[in-house]
Amino acid sequence: MLRVYLDQNKWIDLARAAKGHPAGARYVEVLEAARAAVAAGTASFPLDMFRYAETGKRSDDRSRNDVANVMIELSNRHTMAPGRYVLPAELDHALNARYGRPEEPRSPEVFGIGIQHLTNDQVVLPELDISLLRSSENDIDASDYPKIQEIYSKLFEAELLRVGPAMARLAGVVTDTRHLDQQYIDHENEIASEIRARGLSGPMLDLAVRASDLGDIRPAVTRAVEGIGLTWDRFVEDLGPAGVVEFMDDLPTRHVTNVMRGAKLRQTEQKWELHDLNDILGLPVAAAYCDVVVTEKQWVHRFTQAKIESRYGTTILRSVADLTAVLQRAASA
Repeated sequence: MLRVYLDQNKWIDLARAAKGHPAGARYVEVLEAARAAVAAGTASFPLDMFRYAETGKRSDDRSRNDVANVMIELSNRHTMAPGRYVLPAELDHALNARYGRPEEPRSPEVFGIGIQHLTNDQVVLPELDISLLRSSENDIDASDYPKIQEIYSKLFEAELLRVGPAMARLAGVVTDTRHLDQQYIDHENEIASEIRARGLSGPMLDLAVRASDLGDIRPAVTRAVEGIGLTWDRFVEDLGPAGVVEFMDDLPTRHVTNVMRGAKLRQTEQKWELHDLNDILGLPVAAAYCDVVVTEKQWVHRFTQAKIESRYGTTILRSVADLTAVLQRAASA
């Protein structure tokens, strides 16, 4: 089964095709191919939390539901864990390669079903009150209850994608995270200013990018190294400067993250913007673990430069229309 990740604009292309919008005419063929692949079980279109977040920000009910409906249909509730839940297993493997410990590294649980997997069991859907069915006048057999529960879960999760900002606010959910996003962007712009001030380039810039990222994930790394009997200070001393780059690149999601960060930080004339954040947080997991990623031009170019395709066996595409041939090959394999 091909794992196919689409960024938000590509889902919008498919939604336009599904609604017969003129701008979606060139994507009708790929939408049909995607539907056939999902029905045949040859492809999966997992959603990450950023697809929920970006879809939910659309205030226009019609356009939001158009996108949500295509996501619901093609994803079939398949979801992809965010990087912070994948990182502990990646740390196990990187430490095992360096120290031989832990002896049994965990495997990253990247793909799963539903919002429960997406949130690492932090959000659990309420179960259907079966007593309501038992008390109603119907011919439902007890053996049908699991199937009914599954239908209920699908409907509930579908509505999570359709919920817009107005309804979320009524439910007491904070949807405006711009202040938190800005903190991240400010942090990256500070790093960029420091790199420019020091005149860093080439390998020294790569080291600065990875060293700053190692600092950002220090809590997770500390837990991991303490699990094999090391302290943070001893671990960093063991690494040395060259080891920092090597170790961080041994963590697939952090490697892709730093390829992206490095590309942005080299663009001295261009500051970080809020729209960069979801790409930086969402694409690394997809690029490292999905079979196909369809994203915007700048990241296709950067991933090609960094040889992401050959390193992780991921096909990187710019247009969702190019996915047709990929899906057809998978169906005939």
